Formats: sequence, structure tokens, C-alpha cells
Amino acid sequence: MTSVHTQTQKKKYRGIVKTMLATCKAKGWDAHLEAEDKDYQVGTIHVSKSFGLEEVSGVIEFTLAAGQLKYSIQKTSFHGYGIDALLTAISTKLENDGWTAPKGKKESKVVEVPSEILLTVLRNFDRVVRQIKRRYDNRTTIEIKDEYDVQDLLHAILRAFFSDVRPEEYTPSYAGGSSRVDFLLKKEKAIVETKFASQKLKEKEIGNQLIIDIKKYQTHPDCQNLYCLVYDPDGVIRNPVGLETDLSGMHDKIGVKVLVVPQ
Repeated sequence: MTSVHTQTQKKKYRGIVKTMLATCKAKGWDAHLEAEDKDYQVGTIHVSKSFGLEEVSGVIEFTLAAGQLKYSIQKTSFHGYGIDALLTAISTKLENDGWTAPKGKKESKVVEVPSEILLTVLRNFDRVVRQIKRRYDNRTTIEIKDEYDVQDLLHAILRAFFSDVRPEEYTPSYAGGSSRVDFLLKKEKAIVETKFASQKLKEKEIGNQLIIDIKKYQTHPDCQNLYCLVYDPDGVIRNPVGLETDLSGMHDKIGVKVLVVPQ
């Protein structure tokens, strides 16, 4: 039987989604719920709008936990016309509909800049890979053939945005031994894990590995959020949205965000 708490959470979550989608439509944006978790805590809305010959797109990431709503919007296109105005309109409508507290109170909207930057980096990783292949006069470049190549390139990108990036950080003992994490962002209390999808490592195997990773990272003292980049250049993952939805959300005390790129 569904608990009263779950019903209340679901009702508030659905109301927030409805408000966001309606606001986007009223402002002339196409919008749809791209992913959500089964506990009605985490969701992603994809938005897009044409400005002349330019197509602007973005994603709204939101979390509803302990009755508090946190949300942000990031552009996924080169241009970001109208993105800030859309966020302002959504903020106003959420407040007017009673989903967030009036401005000036503690429960008002929270935009977490470091997480926005990190999500933008991960979502656009494939664009970076494609760009570095286009070198002048066909000069030598890095080739992304396996997970180690993904880590090398991602490490370089993270260094541009975060001052303390620690590769090869080890977790405390888990299941009889310690294991290495890909990257620890010490200041941001975040861990970034990478996977390289291939014919030998498909979605079932990746999903099982990530489930184990999520459990072991719960013992890491500096992990409040886990970001999992699944790089799938050949499209071997048949249901990327399903993989993201099934594993993203709150797991015990850490928030998990799984991103499959490209899609």
C-alpha cells in the first residue's frame, strides 16, 4: 500500500512538473519531461525554442527532497538566447503557485553553480571529443578508444573549472578491500565516475557496475554527490534514458546523477 508520505511527495512533484511545463509553453518553448526517478525526487525537463535560424535548447534539472525544491537550467546548444528569462519566469510561477517560498526566505530557489558547471561539462563531453578531432592540417590528436582515454580528456577539462581535482582517489574499505575512484572534487564534495560503453560492456554490465559503485561511494567521507558519465560513442546502449532514470536520484545519503552521452 502506498504511504501518505509517498502520495504527498508524488502530488507535489507532479504539480511542480505541471507548473514548469506550462510556463515553458506560455513562453513559447517546447518542453517535455525527459527523465524522472521512481521516488519522485529528481527530474529533468528538456526545453527548446527557435530564434530565427538558431535553435536554442537546454535542460532543467530539479530535485525535491525533504520538502525543499532545488532547480537550475543549463543550455545544451551553442547559443543561450532566452534561457535566463525562462528561468526567471519559471521561478516567478513556482512562487506564485506556492511551490516555493517567497523571495528572501530560506526555502527560496537555490542554484548550485558548481553542479551546473559539472553537468554542462559532462553533457557536452561528446562535443569536445568531436572538436579535438578537427585539428589544423590533420595534426595528431588524442583518440578516445577506451575508458582511460575518456578519463585523460575529462581530467583536462575539469582542471579548467575546478581548482582541486584528485584522480585515483581511493575509497575506504568496502566489501573486504579498497578501490579507486576516477575523480574526487574535494571542495565540491563530489565524485565523478566514468564508463566506456562497448560491445563488451553494454547497459546491463554498466548498470551492475554502477550499482556497486553507488554502494561503495556511500562510505567515502567526501562524497555527497556522485556523477556518472557513461560515454557511448557507438550507441550500444539501447535505452539510455532508462539507464539514467533507474539509477539517478537519492541513494541513502548521496545524490546520484547518471548521464549517457551522446544521445
